[in-house]
Amino acid sequence: MSRPSRREMRELAVDREKCAARCERNAESARQAASDPALTDNMRKQAAATIPIALRHAQEYREEAEALRDGRIPGEDW
Repeated sequence: MSRPSRREMRELAVDREKCAARCERNAESARQAASDPALTDNMRKQAAATIPIALRHAQEYREEAEALRDGRIPGEDW
């Protein structure tokens, strides 16, 4: 597989930023569900458990976007 061009890497970085934003929206939705008294205790606990996962994914997407903008392939330098 050939290395992506700089233009392709910029496009991938934009996509990763969109993914990060989506994860943050998911975390916010989970926060709301976790505090919704209309939901069962179990549903609120499950929602609360997803918050840190969604936020971690958002951070990972942002790190990938940064690497791509810097001209690096995410994970390539490990």
